[in-house]
Formats: sequence, structure tokens, C-alpha cells
Amino acid sequence: MGFPQIIGHEPQKEFLRNSVRKNRISHAYLFSGPEGVGKKLVATGFAKLINCAEGGAENLDCECTSCAKTEKGLNPDVLVFGYPGEKTIKVDHVRQDIERLIHLAPYENPYKVFIIDGAQRMNFNAQNAFLKTLEEPPPNSVIILITTLADLLMPTIRSRCQSVVFQPLEVEQVRKFLEEERPGENDPELVSKISGGSISRALGTDEDYLRKRIEYVDCVIAVDAKKPLTLFDSVERIQKDVKGAPQELKTVFDILSTWLRDSVVLKTSGKREEIVNTDLIEQLSEYSEKRDVPELLGKFAALEETMARISENNANVEVSLENLLLKLSR
Repeated sequence: MGFPQIIGHEPQKEFLRNSVRKNRISHAYLFSGPEGVGKKLVATGFAKLINCAEGGAENLDCECTSCAKTEKGLNPDVLVFGYPGEKTIKVDHVRQDIERLIHLAPYENPYKVFIIDGAQRMNFNAQNAFLKTLEEPPPNSVIILITTLADLLMPTIRSRCQSVVFQPLEVEQVRKFLEEERPGENDPELVSKISGGSISRALGTDEDYLRKRIEYVDCVIAVDAKKPLTLFDSVERIQKDVKGAPQELKTVFDILSTWLRDSVVLKTSGKREEIVNTDLIEQLSEYSEKRDVPELLGKFAALEETMARISENNANVEVSLENLLLKLSR
């Protein structure tokens, strides 16, 4: 996929094109921004421009051998490291995959390009080892770090990279993509709003997610502080999905966070076009009408505190959910 086919990010793409046009290609780039907005696609597209044999930045739909190999993941001079099964990128990964290869001359292209996806997962030792590579890079190498959390990288690493910051895609761009690529699947307007500007999130918003969204919101609404059984029933419904699948907690918190965000928007501006859960507007109106803005913001804080306790302090999930739902229902 070339730059023209990548959705959005026109300023970022033009900046990278200009670096090729003016022969001002940096030895290292830091692509930062939300998950699933196209950072890796742009990185791969940039690798194609750097090594394109037929026009570079001006030949936007090139089919030269180098570009074709990069597109298929077969270019020996464009190496992508993601470590999808690893929580942490360790020093051995850096030494074996970066330090060992970066000083080798390119096989058949002007540059050897290293793309490191999820760079924020590098631990302290890995970052220290990587810093040495950044301090003395070979002239024919380009490193592209991709991250959702640039602040987790050492300042000395960030300062040695050309920063390219990505923003979420516009709702309209995601909606158009869904209508073209997934015609007839779910409601593209609703899914594009739920996506938060992320194509990958939009593609992952299936019927099961949409069902859970309604179910988890119902769990909050059903709780009556004066009737303990309603609390236990709601927690049990959520626990059914969460038990044995810790990653499902992220879905729970994501859905409830969006619900609270919508409630605040409805309470403060009343602009329904800014609401994500457009199909739940009636429940949202009823929920927000009964509470003032400080209360709603307090519930937001309670949600974040619960997330932190579970993820950082290994708090008991069932008890944490009971306390959270009780606070959200009041």
C-alpha cells in the first residue's frame, strides 16, 4: 500500500515526502500516536519511498521491484520487528536484531530500514543498548520507532529521533472506509464513532462488542443501592465474560468510559452529534439528567482508580467491580 491509499495523515505524509525530495532523510524517526491509526502503514510506505527505484516521492504508486518486495514483506533491506507475543522488548532483542544487523551494508537498496513496532515496550536495559545504536548510526540506515506512548521512552532516545506525531482519524474517514471495505456490516456511523479514529478498532467492533456495550451499560443502570441483589446480579453478568479472560476487563472499562464521556457531553453541551453511543441516547439522557457535572466527573475518576488498582496493584476484580458499579449507579 502506497501513500495515496493510506487514509488520512496528509501533513505527516507530505513531511516525509519532502524529506525524500530534499534528500534530508533522518537516521531515526519516532512515529507516535493512538493505536490503530495507521502509523505502521505510513512507516512501511516511507520505507518504500526511501528505497524506490523509480521516482521516490513523486512516483506515488510505484511498482518497482523494491517497492513490490517491501509491500509483500520480502525486501531484505526493510526489517520489521514487532515481537507480538512478548510483553517486553529485552536487551537481547536489540542486540540480536538491531545491533547485529544495522552495520551490515544494504543488500540491494540505498538504505537499510529498521521498523520497531511497540517501541514503548523496550525495558530499561534494552533502551540503553538501543541508545548506543542511535548515537553512532551507520550512514545508510534508517530506524523508525513506532509507539503509542512516547513518554515511556528515554528522553535521550526521543531527542535523537525526528518526531512525527499522528492524530486519530476523523469519524468521516473511518465511516467511509467501513462503507467501502465492509459494506452491509453493522452500522458504519455508530462503529466509526466507537472507533475513536482507529481503523483497527473499527474493524474489531463486531456484533459481539456491540452486544456487550449494551449489556454492560444495562448492568450499571440496573443497580439499585437499596437492593443488594441487583448489584450482585450485575457484577455476575460482567464476571461471566471477564473470568478466565483478563483482557476482557479492558473492554468493560472502555465501554463504561465512553458511556461516562457521553454523559458529560450531554450534560455540558447537549450536542448529540458529539455522542458516541447514538443508539443509547434515551438511556444517556435519563442517566445524565439525574446527576450534575461534578458527580459525573467523580464517576470518571472512580473508573480510572479502579482500572489502576486492578492493573497495577492486582486488586480483587470482583470486589473492585462491585465498588465501581455501586459508585456509578448512585
